[in-house]
Amino acid sequence: MTAPMKKPLTIQLLLSIILLTWSSHAAAGRKNSEPSDTASEAALMRKGLDLRQKGQDEAALQEFRRAYELSRTGHALAQIALAEQALGRWLEAESHLIEALTRRESWIGKNKKHLDQSLNDIQGHLGSLELPGEAKAGTVKVDGVQMATLPLTAPLRVPAGTIALEVQAPGYLPILRNIVVPARGLAREQLTFVAIPVAKPLAPVILPPQPPVGTVAEVTEKPLAARPTWGPARTVGVILGVAALGALGTGAAFHVLHENRAKSYKSNGCESDNPPADCKSQYDSIQLDGYIAIGGYAGGAVLAGLATYLLVRSPSPSTDQVANAATGFRFQCSPAAGLGVTCAGRF
Repeated sequence: MTAPMKKPLTIQLLLSIILLTWSSHAAAGRKNSEPSDTASEAALMRKGLDLRQKGQDEAALQEFRRAYELSRTGHALAQIALAEQALGRWLEAESHLIEALTRRESWIGKNKKHLDQSLNDIQGHLGSLELPGEAKAGTVKVDGVQMATLPLTAPLRVPAGTIALEVQAPGYLPILRNIVVPARGLAREQLTFVAIPVAKPLAPVILPPQPPVGTVAEVTEKPLAARPTWGPARTVGVILGVAALGALGTGAAFHVLHENRAKSYKSNGCESDNPPADCKSQYDSIQLDGYIAIGGYAGGAVLAGLATYLLVRSPSPSTDQVANAATGFRFQCSPAAGLGVTCAGRF
């Protein structure tokens, strides 16, 4: 996903200056006339507004959050949203500003026009994602961050542009896709879940009963050419089964690598206003890991299915085949006169 774009220093900057100036005067007017908690909140608001004017939006955001914890006012919540807007945190900014606009406060009423314009700018960086399909229980991640759980009750709000979607449900292969979400628009992505295949166990080989020790035994052996053999189909089935395990292991390994690189992508500041130079190569690596993981899971599923089919369909030696095979060699022993044993064989 591309990093947030710089906002033009035009209407948005003018709106921020107007709101900051009004907030500074409002906070100063309440300094000596409110209880201690409100006075503390006003001091935090003034500090946050001073930091905003200096361009220190992250530090200002922390002050506004502390002020909101004390007062829970729409004024403080609106300032949180405006700071998040300046930092390009569009989802949080939209949620907080919409909530602030529902508050019946004089400051909100006086600045509603400017706040509505800021909300319109924020929503220009967002879109909606709808995930129709089977109603499975699972999780939805966008760019490596969990956003919701399945089934969705409403379209999911996501950043506009290309996003990395990951959907996981127990007992099914993960769904990994890149989706383009239009700004102020709606993207739909049909979900089709593929169950993880389970290999059937091989049938046990039953050997014929052995004669008691010390008795005269007659050995019957089937000619080598007629002996039941392993068979090429069963051999190919075993080879495909081993290959399926390897493919699934590869898919799982690259899936974990995809997760770790996605987290590193965010922690390295690649979604900030000034992303590092290597963010493009990091993003390409995340995409490649996702494709390899999908290929590993899909290839492993296909190979496991073929292996199971060959192993189940190929014949295996039965007890009757071993016991009733055509006799190509017969060997028999019996007691002789005196002390001894006489043995004879027939071919």
